[in-house]
Parts: sequence; structure tokens; C-alpha cells
Amino acid sequence: MRWAVFLLAPAAILIARHALANDAVLATPDPEIVRCATAAIGRQLGSADARVSGLRTGRGGVLCGSVDVRNRMGTYTGPRPFVFDPATGVAGRLPEGPELRHPSSMAEYQALDQARAHFVAHCTGL
Repeated sequence: MRWAVFLLAPAAILIARHALANDAVLATPDPEIVRCATAAIGRQLGSADARVSGLRTGRGGVLCGSVDVRNRMGTYTGPRPFVFDPATGVAGRLPEGPELRHPSSMAEYQALDQARAHFVAHCTGL
């Protein structure tokens, strides 16, 4: 019985390495999608010099990552998760609690909730 474990262990390691290599290829985002996402986030959040990091491809080809933008005073607010759907062009940053509790309008609340739902559906559990 022990010899079977020693014979099967190397095969299992090779299969796992092959699966990880294939996942890494699929997880690498397309540079064109990254450029479109950065532009959409800059337009939506009003920050042309947004810092995008931690990019990965989520379910359905959606781009997930973190974005750090400048506030009105010119300082960076800290990285927060974002989602970009290249099929629809929808980009959104995950809202913080106060943003959801006190939105300036119903349209803003719906946009924040849509970004949150998109992130949960496509970017969590990867």
C-alpha cells in the first residue's frame, strides 16, 4: 500500500502544477481591457491619475482589482476593490458603509449597489 502512495504522489504533483499553470494563463488580464478599465474608472471617479493594482480576471471576463484615487484635497484615499465589465463598460468601486447609508441621490445609490453586486457575483471566491 505504501508503494502505491509513493508512485501516485509525483503524478498528482504534476497534474496540480499543470492546472495551476492553466489558471495563471486565464487569470492574466488583457492589456486592452486594463486600459479601458483605467479610463472608465478615471472618468467615473473623476481621478485621471487613479492607481490600479491587484488586477485579475474574474468570472465572465470581468476585471477585478484595487483602485486608489485622489479626493478633492488631492490626497489618495486608499485602495478599494473595483470591478469593470468590458462587455457593458460598467466600472465601479466598492462603496463604503457611509456611501450606501447616505447617498446624494437614488441614482447614485443604485450605481453603488450595482457595483457591489457585480463585485460579489464576479470577483469573490476566486
